[in-house]
Amino acid sequence: MKEFSSYISETWNIREAIAKEIAESFEKGDSPLYIADYRPSISAEVEISQLWSVFDFLRDAAALSPKKKRLLNALKKSNNLTDQMQRRIAVCFNPFELDDLLLPERPNPRSKAQIALKKGLGALADRLMRQEENEGPIEELAAPYTGSEATLASVDDVIAGVKDILAERFAYDETARTMVREFAYDDGFFEVQLKNKKDPEFQRFNGKPIPIRQMPKEDLLILLSAEDRKAVRLKLGVRLFRISELVKHHFITNQDSSGFDLICQAIDDCWLRLLQPIIERDVKERLRKEVEQWAIVDISRALMTKMVESRSEGVYLFFGAFDVKYLSLVAFNAQGRLLGASLDKKHSTDKPALCERLRQFVNRYRPMLIIVPDDDSATRVEEIIKKSLDAAGSGIKIVRAALKPSAMELSHSDWMKNNFSDLDESMRTAFAIGLSFVQPMSLISKIGIKYFSIHPLQSYISSERCAEMVERAISEIVLHEGISLNDAESSALRLLPTLPEAMAKELLSSGPKRTYASKNDLLKAPGMTEVIFRNIAGYVVIPYSENPLDRTTVHPDHFNWVADMCGELSISLDAAVNNPESLRAITESDMGRKLFIEKKLIGQLEIGQRFTASVFSKHRRKLKLDELQEGTIVGGHVTNITPFGVFVNINAVCEGLIHISQLADTYIEAPEQVVTLGQLVNVRIIKIDPKKRRISLSMKGLSTQPVKVSPSKRQLSSLADHFQNR
Repeated sequence: MKEFSSYISETWNIREAIAKEIAESFEKGDSPLYIADYRPSISAEVEISQLWSVFDFLRDAAALSPKKKRLLNALKKSNNLTDQMQRRIAVCFNPFELDDLLLPERPNPRSKAQIALKKGLGALADRLMRQEENEGPIEELAAPYTGSEATLASVDDVIAGVKDILAERFAYDETARTMVREFAYDDGFFEVQLKNKKDPEFQRFNGKPIPIRQMPKEDLLILLSAEDRKAVRLKLGVRLFRISELVKHHFITNQDSSGFDLICQAIDDCWLRLLQPIIERDVKERLRKEVEQWAIVDISRALMTKMVESRSEGVYLFFGAFDVKYLSLVAFNAQGRLLGASLDKKHSTDKPALCERLRQFVNRYRPMLIIVPDDDSATRVEEIIKKSLDAAGSGIKIVRAALKPSAMELSHSDWMKNNFSDLDESMRTAFAIGLSFVQPMSLISKIGIKYFSIHPLQSYISSERCAEMVERAISEIVLHEGISLNDAESSALRLLPTLPEAMAKELLSSGPKRTYASKNDLLKAPGMTEVIFRNIAGYVVIPYSENPLDRTTVHPDHFNWVADMCGELSISLDAAVNNPESLRAITESDMGRKLFIEKKLIGQLEIGQRFTASVFSKHRRKLKLDELQEGTIVGGHVTNITPFGVFVNINAVCEGLIHISQLADTYIEAPEQVVTLGQLVNVRIIKIDPKKRRISLSMKGLSTQPVKVSPSKRQLSSLADHFQNR
């Protein structure tokens, strides 16, 4: 794929050296996610959105390999394969260009032109194409061929056969096809023909020739999608005289030749009979790809925004009547996980009665919102809720949810049946309506985007492209947070780039049985290859590993680099994880690596902070005093707070002490103003006394930002007295 590096460089405004690296990574089987997150030279210059686009281009180019192979074989068989043509085919990424080259090599043997050639009319067609004869009518040139075949009974039969040959030659001409295709794309128009003349959705297009280049992308996408559904027919039109003039200018060299009129007729026939259907197909294919890509970018942007906004906590309660005898209650969280479901018997009385089961659900799950179906029973259900919640002393907001067709479809979906088969049908319906109202983005990859309202254009994109778009968006968010194999769900493991589904199942099933002490232990997993390991190792975290970097999303390839930087700054790996911002002080002459540290590496180290407390609580080998070095910055957690200082566990044979005078750069009255019990802190080892088994620590001057100091109790009391005595 390196042959496309120049095109990639020009199209996406990327340095050619970087474009070449991207192409090489594609050939190696790397994913855009891995490249964007773990290739410093590339991630410093190229955004992930660009990488997805480049990989889509390379994927489409790679898909042309079978067609290229057929073309090479055909050219070789006809002795038309030259070194120049071979190089041209190698760098070609345009399927239309390959079709134009292949078509003359594989003509239809039953076409009118091929049948005419079998009758011996090829020589006359060649003679007319040379346009060298200016005297005598064409009938005189055709007369010698009359009667040579039973079907050539007259001069008109001969001329008709020659015209068929010329028309096919014009249609097979690569340059002519390219010119006509570009002309139709730039100056063509669509005539919209409705299947249902009264269809209100497309009435504004009916019977109107709409120039292609002036048509809004949104309308074009809608119409192309409607044609796929056979709701409309888009007929490509062009100004015929312009097409004729264009092709004539290419082929006619002598307007006084005897075959001029026949050549003109063949050109018109070439367009109407041979070129128009092919060009219409090609133009539509090109337009569909362009508008789909435009819509995908817009929908992806909306999806990412919603996914970030939806990452909230909270519980929702759905309460409604979908059964003659029972009321349905369903509780679920903001991520769409079912917490509880129940039925409560309806009361026969006309007056709304208190619902004890509803009160129990509210007290147990503390919902932030109660959702009721917007149907005929909505008012009565709301009265029951208000009566029950007023009695319970609660003021939870009540909202109505529309009964969308997509929600009804979700209630009967395979996902609902496979995962909640134990629920009553009315409870599944209630759960589906609740999910449709809340729309938890984390469920998109499990149940599909069609049940979610992300963007007005999403229904016009193919389900395959939508699924691909969703997986990319979710991957960018989930993988950056790290995946712990022991705690991961199957849906999360499937997001690991290049990981086969069979291996994901193996890792999931063997996770509790097999202990992964480090990221490199993944290499021992059955079926693991160098490519798979390279692509997934960064995103996998090992929460209880002794190496702090295994608890982060730092890639194993960068472990030595991080260790060298920590050595230069005289800080431990634990300290780097506790305070990744300290790496900004590193001296790095390579601007690409410097940008990678700031854009990627610091964030990857921060992920390890979630697991630091767990590691300290797990048994690890304690460092001996002679293994510690004065002046080194290490990480630890506060184990005890006294009036004179703070004791910190730094994973040594004894705890270190931060004297109160070493807790902050300014004066403090009590250690509680700076630290809390169990807090993770970075400290500098200022003195080691092996005989007394003492380690003296300091928190002074560890960063450019001063340690945050809270007011002491005495200061707060003085402030309170001040305001009371005013």
